[in-house]
Amino acid sequence: MGQSQVIKIVSQPLSVNTYILFLEDTGEAVVIDPSFYSERILKVLREEKLDCRAILLTHGHFDHIAGVSAVREHYHAPVYIHAADAPMLSDPEKNMSAMMGGLRVQTAPAEQQMKNVEKLHLAGMEIVVLSTPGHSPGSVCYLSGDYLFSGDTLFNLSAGRTDFPGGSMENLNASMELLKKIEKDYIVHPGHEGSTSLQFEKDNNPFMGNAEWSF
Repeated sequence: MGQSQVIKIVSQPLSVNTYILFLEDTGEAVVIDPSFYSERILKVLREEKLDCRAILLTHGHFDHIAGVSAVREHYHAPVYIHAADAPMLSDPEKNMSAMMGGLRVQTAPAEQQMKNVEKLHLAGMEIVVLSTPGHSPGSVCYLSGDYLFSGDTLFNLSAGRTDFPGGSMENLNASMELLKKIEKDYIVHPGHEGSTSLQFEKDNNPFMGNAEWSF
């Protein structure tokens, strides 16, 4: 297996991180959370001569699925999402885009619905799927190579909000405990803001139970 690399594309107005995870030697790629700047995503794939083999979603909120249709139609790539968030894809009320004025984000159902812990083999890469509910019922993290794509579960010194429909602080805490048990120090690529490392978050993130922090 060749070395995997990551390209990040930030979509405004909500500063959503879309990631292209690809193998250098083959050009095979997966796109994680295609957001509003779908034309830019397609341009990067084209310029880097990458072939998108799958679309992986960390959860079903509108800002993380806005570009699904464009990328899927161009590459005929299957969409993967946890079963608990699958209904959000076609329902603007459930994915919360209906709350944003005239915005109504919806796309066709996913080709693949995942559950709990799964191991995928896509684009020549092994990708482990961890169910990490809390921000949404079907939030997941993806682990591949040296990278952990945490969606809106884990951020640099923070964690996903739980006050949206289906959110749960209890579930988020359990997901944090799961991530704390991972021994490898992954590079963490979250759904918003900058990247970090798993060990740094274990040592410093208040949502991971660091004793030096108080509320």
